[in-house]
Amino acid sequence: MLEKIIRLIKYCRTINEGLSNTPNPILVAAEDQGSLALNSPRRAPLQIVISLPQASLSGNCDNMTGPHTLIIFALEKGRDQTRTAEQSDQLYMDTAYILEQLLAKFIDDISGARTSGQCPLLYGMELIEVEILPETGRFGGWDGWSAALVLK
Repeated sequence: MLEKIIRLIKYCRTINEGLSNTPNPILVAAEDQGSLALNSPRRAPLQIVISLPQASLSGNCDNMTGPHTLIIFALEKGRDQTRTAEQSDQLYMDTAYILEQLLAKFIDDISGARTSGQCPLLYGMELIEVEILPETGRFGGWDGWSAALVLK
């Protein structure tokens, strides 16, 4: 029943492989966990955070179905008080570029567009919807973008 969630967690742990200048993702179950992880003084300014996948399952024991949702965040530590309008624009453009790279890789991996075909961890899954939102002050002061991915 939780097999897809387990495969999604394994995939998310390595989603940045092959992407230059993309930090290792931090997987979190809750906002508090993300705040604790990100607000370490040793954190680089740009971070990738991924919420652990959630599922809404229905059906009978022989045929459980339902959407799986995960959220990918591309964030940079915000300094709203000292940031100029140009710096703010640049932050959102830089984090949008990182999120674009991650989403393109995810779409290639789930659709089989890469040379080796569909990623085995995403086998049998289909991307249904992506909702992209700007983020400000997330996880205790990080700005950028999030993408909520709904899979079936």
